[in-house]
Amino acid sequence: MSRWEGKVALITGGSAGLGLVIASEFGRQGAIAVIAGRDSAKLKSAVNTLHDQGCLCDSIEADVTDSASVKSLIETLIERFGRLDVLVNNVGKSCRTSLENVTVDDFRDYLETNFLSAVSCTQEALPWLKKADGHIVNIGSLAAKTAWPFMAPYSASKFALASYTHQLRLEGPENVHYMLVCPGPISREDSGQRYESESSNLPEQARLPGAGAKIKGIAPEVLAQRIVRGCEKRWREIILPFKARILFTLLAYSPPIGDWLLRRAMREDSKK
Repeated sequence: MSRWEGKVALITGGSAGLGLVIASEFGRQGAIAVIAGRDSAKLKSAVNTLHDQGCLCDSIEADVTDSASVKSLIETLIERFGRLDVLVNNVGKSCRTSLENVTVDDFRDYLETNFLSAVSCTQEALPWLKKADGHIVNIGSLAAKTAWPFMAPYSASKFALASYTHQLRLEGPENVHYMLVCPGPISREDSGQRYESESSNLPEQARLPGAGAKIKGIAPEVLAQRIVRGCEKRWREIILPFKARILFTLLAYSPPIGDWLLRRAMREDSKK
């Protein structure tokens, strides 16, 4: 019998991309994967995909940037299943813009989507996760650990998410597991094409995955497997690729050295 059998995992932004792959992995391991999103048609298609893979799953339409919708999401889930064991705060979006042109409203928008949505979902779900000795998984980014050109609103929102996750570890119920996931660029079919319109006035580097950072794309299936494993082992963080930890350690130990390495990497990327 799988340790996940009969347990319920809620994945926000689960109708496509990494969220759908995470839902699939929890379902493959025996959990009931519940995906939340705003688009009913995409949710229906995603549920069909998961069913075809042999997963137990369900979907709930919700806008996680709206507190009333989040409250309804958790209430509906509990009515249907009576429990919640895992919350994966996966909803998020990225951008490409220069710091010179970014606006306060841009920062507000990304904080709302990438950070405050996770806070809202966590607050509503936490009482149920406490009952289940459950797990909160916050999907961050390498940008939650270091800045990088053309990604200021995104980085700021992910830094906030990282801080919040740490705060949960210090002050949240001790029987709940809190994990921050910080991956580099995720491999996807439209890599290198997603930001063509918004980065038309920026260097070619800005259009590339990771805004040109020299990091190989991570297979979403590999990351999803690590996330489920991290829940089982109650890891505090997942950082991929592992070598990024070295840079983050240097940044914490000596910001001048860390900044020098980042600027050197930027110059090398801009020459390509």
